Amino acid sequence: MRKSSWALSAAAAGAAVAVLAVPTITTDRSHGDTAVTAVTVNNGKPILLGPQKAMTFPLVVEARDDSGIRSVDPVGVWGPNYGVLKVGPMRCTASSATESVCRGTVTVDPVEKQIFNDEAGTWFVDLQVKANDGDRYVAKTAGGFSLKRAAKLSGSGVPAEAKAGQKITAQGWLARAFWSDNRFHGYKDGVAYLQFRPEGSHRWTTVAKAVSTGSGTVKATVTVAGPGDFQWYAPGDKWTGDAVSAEMPVAGGR
Repeated sequence: MRKSSWALSAAAAGAAVAVLAVPTITTDRSHGDTAVTAVTVNNGKPILLGPQKAMTFPLVVEARDDSGIRSVDPVGVWGPNYGVLKVGPMRCTASSATESVCRGTVTVDPVEKQIFNDEAGTWFVDLQVKANDGDRYVAKTAGGFSLKRAAKLSGSGVPAEAKAGQKITAQGWLARAFWSDNRFHGYKDGVAYLQFRPEGSHRWTTVAKAVSTGSGTVKATVTVAGPGDFQWYAPGDKWTGDAVSAEMPVAGGR
């Protein structure tokens, strides 16, 4: 059953494990000098989740207090439309008498219906940090991260050989993960750029822009400048990851 009710919050808050309650895991308030100095999810990189494969990514919380850090508990992550994911136990290691680094992991499995299409976007870390002297730091947005629907992009239509000045029409198919049915489907109104890299060069140059149709098709007609490689590149957006097609080489025609 989809997580769409505030009743889930109360149930999660009462669980024995460290589970997030939406939108906050505790009614306690911060007091004392306990502070969070950094929160890092997935090493600072966006999480690009496909339609079928579960992903586990790291969560690191750095905190300090003049008496030292006892624990980060409870802790969870939450996102758009009541999205909620469990965080595994946080293990804290003291880096000094006053500072600790606490590490845990988050697992998300689209097949198990732990996430839905409209929950892609910006997510937040909700936590309570407890110090040895009883002080605590509480925040429902202690850190943020991007959890996006993975995309893929294919390319076709580039001939194996073409003379300089010849017009060609490159095509592609832009798709993104649908967590609802665990498949890739064409992505409508996505932006993709056709890029070209001359033979012997390492630099890609954008030569055309296309917006995908309802089925995810992109198409562009360009003039061949000489031998090299074409590729499609889609930068993605707040909800969808980036994607690049396989290279499509073209040799100089005779």
